[in-house]
Amino acid sequence: MNTCTETSLLITMPLLNRLQKYSLALLVVFMLTDIAISSWGVLYAPGFTEANTLFSRLVHRPLQFITAIGAAKLAVMAGIIAATIWFNRREPAGETWHGGDIICSTAALGMGAMLLVLIAGNLVVLS
Repeated sequence: MNTCTETSLLITMPLLNRLQKYSLALLVVFMLTDIAISSWGVLYAPGFTEANTLFSRLVHRPLQFITAIGAAKLAVMAGIIAATIWFNRREPAGETWHGGDIICSTAALGMGAMLLVLIAGNLVVLS
């Protein structure tokens, strides 16, 4: 049973904490970097290939490829933000490393690692 105090605490509670904001900002930067690299590759690199089989069919149609990649990245970012807010609303405040923190941190670290492998792999292949 919610009392007036419990309801007002839920309303005034911030949706994201500081760690989550930084992690999500880093994730967005990594996602935009990946979109920029993929867009540049499909537009200007004749030997560009896409590892993802769903998107590789669209490599010969650059506008559709960039749109599909962008829409997929946008959906992933929206899903991660929604899941983080959902966890923050349902878990007690003050807990360290609860679901929202774990989702944001692992998403940012995972995307950063994927981007590092993408860049390093392309440097090795192009060398």
